[in-house]
Amino acid sequence: MKKIILFGVPTHENIGDAAIVIAEEKFIKDNFKDDEYIRVLDTETDKEIERIKNIINENDIILLHGGGNLGDEYIICEERRRKVIQSFPNNKIILMPQSIYFNDTEYGRTELEKTKELYEKHKNLHLIAREKTSFDIMKKEFKNVDIILTPDIVMYLNKTKDEERNGAVLAMRRDIEKILTEEQFEKINEAVSKCYEDKIITDTHLGDIQIYCDIREKTVEDKLNEFRHAKLVVTDRLHGMIFAAITSTPCIVLGNYNHKIESSYDWLKGQGYIKFVKNVDEIEEKIKAIKNNNKKYCYNNEFAIKQYQKIIDLIRE
Repeated sequence: MKKIILFGVPTHENIGDAAIVIAEEKFIKDNFKDDEYIRVLDTETDKEIERIKNIINENDIILLHGGGNLGDEYIICEERRRKVIQSFPNNKIILMPQSIYFNDTEYGRTELEKTKELYEKHKNLHLIAREKTSFDIMKKEFKNVDIILTPDIVMYLNKTKDEERNGAVLAMRRDIEKILTEEQFEKINEAVSKCYEDKIITDTHLGDIQIYCDIREKTVEDKLNEFRHAKLVVTDRLHGMIFAAITSTPCIVLGNYNHKIESSYDWLKGQGYIKFVKNVDEIEEKIKAIKNNNKKYCYNNEFAIKQYQKIIDLIRE
């Protein structure tokens, strides 16, 4: 029996990250029942590194929480990740499915060089990109690191239920990654209102509410419930798109300021009910088409399960 230690479990306000943890833990428990699982919260990284050093064996595996924070935008996450990688030079370390984005600024380039230098020193580090653009960037930047490609781990989940559906959900971001103007948002809002009388305006971010372990499951399930009771989701959130996919909810998704949504869409476009648009002007026509279709869909995650076999093999090797 070995230990599988997941570092970087988030406690912040992003429901997408909370869903990633739920999916990571289900993935581990489904596929590694005989191994001991240890979770380490992001805020306890420094303290837990010292504790884990006293109990870890060379055959134990360290997993680093996935998501979209490999870069300079959320530098505290990257700094914590660097500490873990530096602290366990003799263990296999696997970064769960991530997107990479370093800004093309002096600061961004400097932080990328720090990351490259540290990552390439580790002899048993494996990076998993969650979309093709990040995979290509990682292959270009990290010459001596093993890199594989799988979908975002939340696609491992199938949260479809046969529920009565009504109205629409607008899951729109309001943080630093927002690119829509207020005028564009209002245009989307008006287009939705023309076709759906009932409407919820929401986000996959809870503002100032920290998502600790005791409320994680309920918080994610409540958000999924909003999606699975809707006839349509319009979103510019990556996990808005993924939540729509895993609840079999028709969805129109817009891109954000980097590549992670558009590139991740490649995994889901085969489902048939997720539609990516590059221009707000396309949305009204797409909404009408979805409303007139009225087809019932069902999420099929076989494509994702096949891809995740790469992670299973990596942990078992």
